[in-house]
Amino acid sequence: MDFLEFSTQLPKIEKIPLPGLLRDHQSIPDPNHPRWAGVLCLFYPNLNGKTQFVLIRRQSDGGPHSGQVSFPGGRRDHDEVDLSMTALRECEEEIGVPREIIELIKPMSKLYIPPSDYWVQPFIALTHRVPEFFLQAEEVAGIIEVPAKDLFANLHLTMEIIQTPSFGSVNVPVFDFQGNRVWGATALMLYEMRQLIGQIIS
Repeated sequence: MDFLEFSTQLPKIEKIPLPGLLRDHQSIPDPNHPRWAGVLCLFYPNLNGKTQFVLIRRQSDGGPHSGQVSFPGGRRDHDEVDLSMTALRECEEEIGVPREIIELIKPMSKLYIPPSDYWVQPFIALTHRVPEFFLQAEEVAGIIEVPAKDLFANLHLTMEIIQTPSFGSVNVPVFDFQGNRVWGATALMLYEMRQLIGQIIS
């Protein structure tokens, strides 16, 4: 997927309503819940001019998301007035991409994560530069650079049935990128992005 063409088309999603898919199968806490986080799906060109996005593998630290694959991101600082500031700061801290070279394109649907008791706001963004990654070793065990075309290839997506306390059996997406299983909240975010961005590149 050519990055120049992709980066020209991507801003069109700003005017497209969010599909509002599987994220609705969850128990929702008080809307004034104080624990919020921001995460970033960052698209960028590789050295061959093809579009990629980056995922990280969390360190195995015994926490609720230990060792999982996710987007760069984390909890909101008290002085951040907007969750986009959180997502940009966390991306810079965790993988070393300077926030000033990142263009925010669109916020996605917020998602409540029961294991860590956080509301999470994902954002779609891009940078026109080939990034040089510097990992925050305490938080990030490694990165996974995913060709954007893989997000839209059915080969990398399966649907699995899980049992939830509030909704019973629910069909949820699971992605596999280069042997890395992506499930849970990150897979739901990716699925919504697949549905949304697919409308402007199909």
